[in-house]
Amino acid sequence: MKNKNIDATKGDIKKNLWILAWPIMIGNLIQVIYNMTDTYWVGKLDNSTEAIAAVTITFSVVFVLVSLAAGLGIGSATLAAQYYGAREYKKVDEVTYTSLIVIGAIALVFVAGGIIFYRQLFDLLQTPDNIIPIAKDYFIIIMVGMIFMFIFFIMSGILRGVGDTRTPMIAGIVSGVINMILDPFLIFGWWIFPELGISGAAYATVISRVFASGYIFYVVLRGKTFLRMNLRNIKVDLKITKQLFKIGVPSSISQAVISLGGTVIISRVNMFGDVAIATHGIGNRLESLLAMPTMGLAQAASSIVGQNLGAGQKERAFKSGQYAMKASFIILVILGAIFAIFPTVFFDIFSDDTEVIGMGRYYIYGITLLYAFVGCRIVMSNVFQGAGAASVSMWLSLICLWGFRVPLSYALSYTPLGIKGLWLGVGLSFIVSFFFMYYFYKKGNWMNKVVVEKKEQVEA
Repeated sequence: MKNKNIDATKGDIKKNLWILAWPIMIGNLIQVIYNMTDTYWVGKLDNSTEAIAAVTITFSVVFVLVSLAAGLGIGSATLAAQYYGAREYKKVDEVTYTSLIVIGAIALVFVAGGIIFYRQLFDLLQTPDNIIPIAKDYFIIIMVGMIFMFIFFIMSGILRGVGDTRTPMIAGIVSGVINMILDPFLIFGWWIFPELGISGAAYATVISRVFASGYIFYVVLRGKTFLRMNLRNIKVDLKITKQLFKIGVPSSISQAVISLGGTVIISRVNMFGDVAIATHGIGNRLESLLAMPTMGLAQAASSIVGQNLGAGQKERAFKSGQYAMKASFIILVILGAIFAIFPTVFFDIFSDDTEVIGMGRYYIYGITLLYAFVGCRIVMSNVFQGAGAASVSMWLSLICLWGFRVPLSYALSYTPLGIKGLWLGVGLSFIVSFFFMYYFYKKGNWMNKVVVEKKEQVEA
């Protein structure tokens, strides 16, 4: 396989964005299908409503823990992009070594903590007693395999930072195909496999992640990417560690608090019963589908911004973010309209419960129709992070979540609208958050936060 990294400091901005974005979109699509496959097969179990609720609650906890380490992964990608743009190629390899060791160690601590304190986490979310036994085994299995997800995040982020989005895409496809094949065999005991129920979905997920991280290591160690890893040279660079934490800690806090906000909302959803939980869980899968094109554009824009600011080219960085937002908004308006026209079709695929299907239309009307605004916010957050302005992204995200989303969703959930009001509140917060964050984007101060020192930058 030839090296496919893109130097985004040159050439047409729009062309570079789409060249980088489409493999990310395909990889994200595979991951969405991957998650939907779990939901689909779990939805075929006899206790489908409780099982889907267990998966929903598990991932609301898992994402908080994952986000803490994933934020440092964002730091890795940002450093890789900026050093690549500054033509400091040896530094890119040093970022890789340092990230694997530092983030890997932190990830192990988070995984162990999640397993040890799983019951306290479930209680904190006010999880119904009938769901906890079902969720326990699923949660622990997922957590054990989480280290492979961290490895995949780190390596994928660094490769994207240097303009290689195809290798992570292929790894994602490998992972997704394996998961989709294993799911029914392990859940229902097809062929020679044992019938493991909801735990089978967890085992399929872990096995697929092992293969994904293994594939990326294989490709990198064989010298088929821009990275030139040599296991004998692996060590921690203190300067890079400091830079990693400068970007990664605010990103981790931002990611974790956003996920924590999701768990706070889930805890309120839990009070409306199993049907509401299952509906919310399926709706989250729908949001993942909607976020697919946005995340592709956002991550591509982050890489382009990082490379161009590393090279001292602010105007190209700003224009990249602007175009990514426009493209994301148009795509999500179209997708939102399609789901609004056929509001129950998506829920009908994943549940046989007529109450869940009926309630699904209110999730669509409350959240999906307004998702174009949150898509733009996602792009801006990634652009800030690519620029090294992680603290800016953190504070704006905190305000958007705790100042707008949580208060609006909670306030409207206590009206006669109930769960419908909660979803409407989330949707309305998307609009407010977009205009709030865009004000700071337009000012442009985030372009002055580049981490790579000026003496390391190339001339624009």
